[in-house]
This record gives sequence, structure tokens and C-alpha cells, in this order.
Amino acid sequence: KGELPDPFASVEPGDRVATEADWRKRAERWRSEIIHTEYGGMPPASGSVVGEVLSQGAVRRLPGEPLHNTYRIHCHGGARPFSFCARILAPRSAEPVPVIINGDACWWYITDDIVRRILESGCALMLFNRTEMAEDLGYEGVTETRKRSGGIYELYPDHSFGALSAWAWGYHRCVDFLTTLPFIDSDRIAVSGHSRGGKTTILAGATDDRIALVNDNASCAGGSAAFRYVGADGETIGIVDKFPSWFGPGMSDYVGAEDRLPFDQHCLLACIAPRPVLLTYALDDRWSNPEGMVQCAWAAAEVYDFLGAKERLAFHLRSGGHAHTEADWEVLLDFIAWNWMGKPPQAAYNQHPYRHLRPAFSWKAPTR
Repeated sequence: KGELPDPFASVEPGDRVATEADWRKRAERWRSEIIHTEYGGMPPASGSVVGEVLSQGAVRRLPGEPLHNTYRIHCHGGARPFSFCARILAPRSAEPVPVIINGDACWWYITDDIVRRILESGCALMLFNRTEMAEDLGYEGVTETRKRSGGIYELYPDHSFGALSAWAWGYHRCVDFLTTLPFIDSDRIAVSGHSRGGKTTILAGATDDRIALVNDNASCAGGSAAFRYVGADGETIGIVDKFPSWFGPGMSDYVGAEDRLPFDQHCLLACIAPRPVLLTYALDDRWSNPEGMVQCAWAAAEVYDFLGAKERLAFHLRSGGHAHTEADWEVLLDFIAWNWMGKPPQAAYNQHPYRHLRPAFSWKAPTR
């Protein structure tokens, strides 16, 4: 429904971004507008974050007996203290290692094989349950679909942020804690999440530049797929009314009126540039709107190209359905090795089978 908005368009009519400095200012305006309208704002950052060690051990059934530590992370600065738990599995190394944060511990799908491959790649894995920050009301039988209470809503009772923002806040507090650990390379922190967890990682990455690499797996609408371009059976902007607790209250005004939305999700992806972003989707996962993801990737790539970082934004499509599979993790590890370790890529990036697909925009990046 309509052309994807030009991310280079200035606030002043007829004017466009011309320099990298111009883009940084424009990106901040996009970020502010999207976060306010779509997500209901962000919770304030914690005044301080302190980690409490609960246990330190090893996983003897995995090669190399990797470290396995559990922590309680205490966050201060709100109306009252707030704590949540996390665990870190890390390879034994004389040097600090990169880390992947995954907040989907509420859905237990990470197998021993996935953990083994992450550790073999030289990365650590941090797991936490994002729903400790805010209840996930996107399950059957929920009667209060608009509820905004419990979790960190008790810390910031005068704010209107949705659950996606609360979950992204959890990723940010994990980053706070990771920067205090001597065995973690705080310059190489990645985030990965699936479906509504993928929506979360896009938002977390766009609102915290300490996150050095972002992976969204099948996030659908409100993540990396366009609201304006939805393929057959794809998730539409109607998700805002189906799961209103995830979003800001003002987003309902645009349900059924996507063409009036002043932005689309490529604008949020562009706010992460030039940091690496990987979008992993599945061909048979019609609900995730893979064509809409390709449209957003193409559009955001214009910004990456403008900043001289075109290869840092990539998408990958596999066969299969809506899941976060070992194959998706393998592509992420390949993308990390390419971007952080200088290894040539092995996966087939930026390829799709949609012969009918044409860019849903006519603008191009300004010539520099």
C-alpha cells in the first residue's frame, strides 16, 4: 500500500540528506518518531546495574568443558529495584570472547548442538527470559490484552512503553552487565531473537549502539518486514490490535491505513547502520512475510550503501517454516565470522526466489 518512505528525506520539504553528518541527525529523528509512535517510547536506562554470581561451573558433556555461570542482574534507578536472572556459557579462552545475547529463554529451543556450535565458533552465549521484564500477552486465553503492569512497569508507572520496548530494555541491561566481565569482548556483542523475540532484537539494536551486530530471525510485522508490502498470508499491521500490549497505544491509528504511516520498518533498520544486521527468514513461513522483509532489506541497503557499508546488511532465506533452527544459527555464525573474524562468507546471502518482486520504492541513495 504505497511506496516505502524515503529515509533520506529531510524534515524540510524538498530537502534531502547529503552528508554522513546529515544522516546521523536524520537517523536520530527517525529513531525518535518510530519509537514514540510504534513502540510507545522506551523505558529509562537503569541508574546502575550490578551482577550477583549465583553459580560458577562447567558443562562436562560438551567439548572443552565450557564455562557455565548463572547470575542475578540487579537494576537500580526506577521506583524500586528490579532483578532478573541470566546464564552465560563461554569457551575457555585466554582472551576476551565475543558474545551472542538471546532473550528467548521463555521458549526453550536452543539444543546442545546449537550451543556446541556457538562455543566452537569462539563465541559465548548469554541467555535470559525477556518476559521477566513484561508478561507476554500473546498467548491463548488472555483476557486483558492491553495490560501494562507487573515487571518493569512497576519501575516506571508513568510511561506508556509496550512489551517490545520492555524486552529490548532487558537486552540493554544485559549489555550493561556484560561490559563488566573480563572474559567478554564488550566491543563484539551480538543479539539474536526469533519471531516476537526478533522484533525485540531489531528495536534493541536500533536503540543501543553498544550492540555491535543484530540478528532478527523471522520477526514478521513490527520487525524487519514492511507494513506496506505484505505477501500472501503474511502478518499485517493488524497485529497491533491483536497484541496491543506489545506496541505503543498510538499505533492503532494506522491499522488499515499503512499508507499514512510516516515511516516503515526499513527506516528502523537504517537507524542501525553501519553496524552489521542479518535477517534470517524461511521460504515456507508465509506468516513472517518474507517478501516484505526483502523489500525492507533492499530499502535499508540504500542507507548502508550511502555509508559505505553495503555488505554489512544481509538477509538469508532457507527452506522450512516458522522456527529458529540450527540452520539459522549456522548462518548467524557464518555472518559473525565474516564481519568480526575476517573469514570469507559461506552462506548464500541476499538471494530470493521471488521473480515477481520489484523494489517498492523509486528513490535512491544520494550521490556522495
